Amino acid sequence: MKKLITLLSLALALAMVLPVAAAGPAKASVFLLISGSLGDKGFNDSAKAGLDMMKAKYGDRITTKYTELGSDAAKYSPALEDAGAEGYSVVLCSNNFNNAVQEVAARYPKTLYIMYDGWTKEAIANSYQIQYKNSEAGYLAGALAGLMTQLKSSDSSLNSENVIGFIGGRDITGINDFFVGYIAGAQKVNSKVKIIYNYVNSFTDTAKAKDQALIQFKTYKADVVYHAAGRAGLGLFDAAAETDRYAIGVDTNQAALFGNEPKKADQILTSTMKRVDLTLFQAVSRFMDGEKLGGQQVYIGAAEGAIAYAPFSKVVPASMQKDLEKVQSEIKAGTVKIPSAFSMTADQINAMRDAVNAAKK
Repeated sequence: MKKLITLLSLALALAMVLPVAAAGPAKASVFLLISGSLGDKGFNDSAKAGLDMMKAKYGDRITTKYTELGSDAAKYSPALEDAGAEGYSVVLCSNNFNNAVQEVAARYPKTLYIMYDGWTKEAIANSYQIQYKNSEAGYLAGALAGLMTQLKSSDSSLNSENVIGFIGGRDITGINDFFVGYIAGAQKVNSKVKIIYNYVNSFTDTAKAKDQALIQFKTYKADVVYHAAGRAGLGLFDAAAETDRYAIGVDTNQAALFGNEPKKADQILTSTMKRVDLTLFQAVSRFMDGEKLGGQQVYIGAAEGAIAYAPFSKVVPASMQKDLEKVQSEIKAGTVKIPSAFSMTADQINAMRDAVNAAKK
């Protein structure tokens, strides 16, 4: 009897000191707020795919909803306010809602605001924030473009110039993070490369992006152009097809858009994948498991599986693919130092761009 009492006492003591796994919610509701619209075949569509993954896993345990708010930032705060007032468990939104999250989140402490592709200046108690290492994606693209432009004799789509291109949605830090990585990756494999670049000043104007790409291909003789321009960047692929040049996609496997146009798909050498879908799915899964995510700001990239090459086009030589896979492995291992626009001044970014600017003679 005495031994039994001792064992019971020990069990009680252990129960008091050992952590108990938190139980997740029996039911949850998740609302995705989209700045811009679906159909970009990239960033926004990837977020929606993540929402679909949540529903597929949790079934009746979770309700999901999404809305497209366009580019009118005046709608963002009211949309967040309404989501909180309606009692949603989780609200998903991109960094375009940065100011709105800072304004609204504290009023609805029971709602978890998951913001992806950016952080607020200070952590927020009921907000989980994901910043992707866009510069790693840019570096992967730059290494490929810098190598491809040197294959003059073996590919009729390549010219004698040593020029590649970049098209950004806007001249902002998040987009320039792609660009400085692109410059660094290209220079690592091709020290004399020049880069012609433009900003669309829109993430939806495909016609303008196409015109810019045509100028890069025709006037500046760029062999390969990479875009970080959202839906607008789809115009690049039309320009590449018209000029028989090469493109690199962003965020999702954009070559897969052209399953019925194999030649056009082959001209997309690869895409740099930013797994918004997977990271949102993982974050909500952790929430459903009872994990407390509020107040955290995370910075993730290749090492976490958030940044990677999509499958390569068959026009990329097998030996080059192996070299690029090695580059990707080095980034995962943390052995490559890649600059980031988030830690650079505007003057430093300008100096980096000017050093490779193909428009400067």
